[in-house]
Amino acid sequence: MPSTVLTALGEKATVTTDKGLQRAEEILLVARDLLIEKGYAGLSMRGIASQSEVSLSTVQHYYKNPEVLIEALLTYLIDGFQTKIDAMITSMFNRGQQARFDAVLDYIFDECRNPEVCGVFAEAWALAQRVPFATRLMAKVEARERKQFYQLIQGLNPSITQAQYRQRAALIVMLLNSLMLQFPAQGTALLSRHDLEQSVRSEVIRLATIV
Repeated sequence: MPSTVLTALGEKATVTTDKGLQRAEEILLVARDLLIEKGYAGLSMRGIASQSEVSLSTVQHYYKNPEVLIEALLTYLIDGFQTKIDAMITSMFNRGQQARFDAVLDYIFDECRNPEVCGVFAEAWALAQRVPFATRLMAKVEARERKQFYQLIQGLNPSITQAQYRQRAALIVMLLNSLMLQFPAQGTALLSRHDLEQSVRSEVIRLATIV
């Protein structure tokens, strides 16, 4: 069972059977699809139960109210995204730092073209503007992203100090998160989607490698 499900369930994970963990994950996947299709306003416990073909009480057994469920859902989805990046970095340990950096950047840009991924991130950031648990969650997400990128880029250019790399990692995260919030089919008033991606990529590489 993916560790992301255990993280999403929190304390309840320790008293949930393997079969229960599978059911809990299935509920989250249905909730994800409804979140993408209808947004947070259209996400209801009863609707999730209906789509999951389980009773409302079953959904409430794992996620006692809508707030707990949406927090578990965002934790599950975002932790899964970041865990994939961690695993990629670990699996490429012997490939060299530049190769790891390039691979992670390619993966993130691919994800930025996925409407489902962008939809989830857009909902998460919108919730973070008005719901305390989402604010806390997204602050943790950004902190983890900054740490990931600092470890990924630190030392690519020995002339750049550690303090500068920490600042640059924060700027890279801001750039990539901003791109994630753009609908994949859209550019801006001045840039096509392709040109926008190329501009962001060029700036990320500059921050990572140029004094």
